[in-house]
Amino acid sequence: MRRVAVFGGSFDPVHLGHLVPTVGAMETFGFAQVVFIPAYDPPHKPGGLLAPYSHRFAMLALATQPYERFFVSDLEMGRPGPTYTVDTLAAFAARCSDAELYFLLGSDSFSQITTWHRWEELVEMAHLVVLHRATVWGEELFAKLPEKLRARLVPVQLFAQVPDPPRGAKAVYLLEHEPFPVSASLIRQRLAAGQTISELVPPEVHRWIVKYGLYHQRPHGC
Repeated sequence: MRRVAVFGGSFDPVHLGHLVPTVGAMETFGFAQVVFIPAYDPPHKPGGLLAPYSHRFAMLALATQPYERFFVSDLEMGRPGPTYTVDTLAAFAARCSDAELYFLLGSDSFSQITTWHRWEELVEMAHLVVLHRATVWGEELFAKLPEKLRARLVPVQLFAQVPDPPRGAKAVYLLEHEPFPVSASLIRQRLAAGQTISELVPPEVHRWIVKYGLYHQRPHGC
């Protein structure tokens, strides 16, 4: 069965810390597709704290365009909020029932998985692939997890062959790779302070941010 990965998030903005580890995950697991789903109305960031969805979607489309197996989905667009990951993943699974489903997330998010809406349902829908974030990993991450998930942990070396999991079992793969030291909040802070971000995001994303005056930049045009 072909493997398909879903990567959900705010992507505010998308940056190399999202893309570089995902390329590694794609090659390690042999994903036929990696589908990025930008959040429309994430419950943890209410009240218009994000850049508009149209901009976040456009930047993600530009950033993933060079990668043949990367796609962007508007599955959450317009859905009455808040939009929960468990509902999005269920909808995606219904559309892609012929694939073995994997869900990508950073170790910082995974460390807080028990705070997610209906998390116990979510972890039964797909295998989890946890990407290494510098903020939490190793024993610190393990200590934050419920016993139910500790028993499912499978360390995976980057670019190592990953066999198919036993039928019916949902594994939690910890992908061992060098963490990319960048976050969306860091990028927004640097932009607000007038500092460069050209080495942290794809050039197309940088141009979009400047052109449309996102994150306190001066917009072009009238």
